[in-house]
Amino acid sequence: MSLMKPRKRNLLLAGEMRDEGDPEIDVTEDEAETEIIEPMPEPIPEPAPVPIPEPSAPASFAMTAKDLQAMITAAVTAAASGNAALADAVTQGIANSREPIPENKIDPGISVFNPLGDQKHPRPVLKCPVYLGTQDAKTKQVHDTYPMEDGDLTVQEVIALNILEPVHAVVERLDGVKMKVSIVPEYDAVTDALTKLTIVVPGDVIAKGSQVKNMLPGIPSLVKQITGYDYSKLAGEELAWFMAEHRAKRYVSVRDTVAA
Repeated sequence: MSLMKPRKRNLLLAGEMRDEGDPEIDVTEDEAETEIIEPMPEPIPEPAPVPIPEPSAPASFAMTAKDLQAMITAAVTAAASGNAALADAVTQGIANSREPIPENKIDPGISVFNPLGDQKHPRPVLKCPVYLGTQDAKTKQVHDTYPMEDGDLTVQEVIALNILEPVHAVVERLDGVKMKVSIVPEYDAVTDALTKLTIVVPGDVIAKGSQVKNMLPGIPSLVKQITGYDYSKLAGEELAWFMAEHRAKRYVSVRDTVAA
């Protein structure tokens, strides 16, 4: 930037223009002295930075079966081609698009195994391990073949098995053939506590490869034929009462019976 005073600068400019042949320009020192110098414009302030909005959660949308199949195909293709980043992105997109499973407001424990729901009415367990097996006719040794698992039984079946006591009985199979069964217990040698029950059936019934075992009646029917009590239709308040009694280890067989 030139540091020359305004007056002298204007005189020199006028002289140069006269030398170039413009006769109308004639600036004197007095005119140069009185020439108005416009002020420099004010600098324009820089705009304030625009705040960056926080990222929002991805919007949910209804995904059709066709859309889902297309995304799955894209993820598989990306993974097969070695593009792990794309495969992960597509997989995450599928996860984000899935609608949440609505909560069961009644009772999340309701199932075919416990129609009253495990939350409000916890299921009782077997009073001891129970097996379906055979017994050697000479040695009387019991062979346990099939264990009864609590998790595979309905609450009605658990209650039925819990009332079994040592006994010999005759039952009818699904094909109409009658057969002998025995409920054989096992006790602790020191405490005499019941440690196991085995429902003993003829050896050929549950032998390896035998189709006769498919003719065995279900647990409620089997117990009904042995004891006379049918628990298959227990429901509602009556079922809740039996469940509570058996949870308390009072293995009652009828509603009006309460252990001392």
